[in-house]
Amino acid sequence: MKKMKMLGLASLFVLGFTGFAQAAEIKATGAFQIDSYWNNSMNFTTLDKDKSFHIEQRIRTAFQFIANENLKGVLETQIGSNSWGNGLYQISAGRTPNDTATGSNSAGNGNIMLRKGYIDFKWPDTKVNFLVGFQTVALPAAFGGGSAILDDQVGAAVVSTPITDNVKLLAGYARPYDANNFGSTANVAGNGTQGDVAFAAVPVDFSGFNITPFAAYMYAGRQAAGTNAGPATTIGFNSFGANASVGARGYWGGVAFTMTALEPFKVMADFNYGKVTYSNYTLPDSTDGGRQGWLFDLAVDYTGLSMMTPEVYFVYTSGNGKNDDKDGRMPVMGNPQSWTINNSFFFSDRNLISGNNTNANGGSNGGGTRNSMGFWATGFALKDIKLFDNFSHTVNVMYVKGTNDHDAIARSVNRNYGVMLTDKDSLFEIDLQNKYKIYQGLDLILDLGYINADIDKDTWRQVNANYGNDDMLTKNAYRVALGLKYTF
Repeated sequence: MKKMKMLGLASLFVLGFTGFAQAAEIKATGAFQIDSYWNNSMNFTTLDKDKSFHIEQRIRTAFQFIANENLKGVLETQIGSNSWGNGLYQISAGRTPNDTATGSNSAGNGNIMLRKGYIDFKWPDTKVNFLVGFQTVALPAAFGGGSAILDDQVGAAVVSTPITDNVKLLAGYARPYDANNFGSTANVAGNGTQGDVAFAAVPVDFSGFNITPFAAYMYAGRQAAGTNAGPATTIGFNSFGANASVGARGYWGGVAFTMTALEPFKVMADFNYGKVTYSNYTLPDSTDGGRQGWLFDLAVDYTGLSMMTPEVYFVYTSGNGKNDDKDGRMPVMGNPQSWTINNSFFFSDRNLISGNNTNANGGSNGGGTRNSMGFWATGFALKDIKLFDNFSHTVNVMYVKGTNDHDAIARSVNRNYGVMLTDKDSLFEIDLQNKYKIYQGLDLILDLGYINADIDKDTWRQVNANYGNDDMLTKNAYRVALGLKYTF
């Protein structure tokens, strides 16, 4: 009996050491950020003309569980963001499971959210790489900080492989939306509850330039948002209409181009096109609904200076036409997280937690990248100015004008005052972004933004009679943001 006990103990030791040998190496990265904001007239109305002050906090922590160079798991969580004073860590922000039919991308009931959770591995004895799980999926983009079509955390399977030394193939499948939870249809009437996306890109990378063509296709059932309205607000298409009988089909294509062969000049350019079609019984003279449009941008950086990088840029996106019942703005999937123009006040400052707290990408009118489409913008920036140790600054000066016909505003869908600009609306903006490195990994951020807007009251009176009231409208908006960010 004693020998049997000793043998059992020895077996446990062997199993323990075997488990130890197979244990993964763990690497942790993350960011803790606290931002305070002073805002004024961010909707270009007197409804919020008085200064408002609030403080937000967000914690992101990512872990890599590395078995070897060919296999690892990635887990990233997020707490927040939410404002101080809304309860003791009652964050409840985003994409946590719940028992309501709101879809995987809707806000849940928990205090902590899964931001990423996927397996990253290479097929044995090949260079074919797989990413499978909840991850960031972004279509290619050279300028703007990210794709204006799709740039979000979604459930996906992505495969990439080199074709030659200079050419790579990337393809994948994603399901950004599903109104059912845990495979149950109890909370959703009818079928077509999901939105599915297939996409592919071919990066071509030679010395001095990179060009990446891409394409994407999406089908979304009419119940994909959990109601008969379909995924209108979620996907950024027009309204499906309460009696829509079919889902939506979306098509996107484009190319991202970067050239450094003309050093010290760096040229970046993008072209995106998208079209969505679906049945829509709410339009007055048609049973067809849809949204189609395009985006073009061009930027040139001068990289020959050590103390700063000057940049000039131009962006154009198509807008609604005068006599077109269909929406002329480019459709997007969701509300892309990273797209902006030099972290501007109007289009979103990604240095900050509430990067989408401006009128263009949020605010009380709930804009979003999908709704701010229909504009052209030009400007210049002095990026990463370094005049003193541990200090860096970026100056951005920009002019924006709408491309949506002012006569079409009354029948446009997903329109927001001060967000969807018409050809009679324009704005001038100046931003000053500052960063002081307190320690390696700890930054103090001070971002200042000012907008002078010229929004045509006669045009917007067609939408809301109050918008024609001089006492309600204002031309000036500003934001002061002070924050701390610890990255590790």
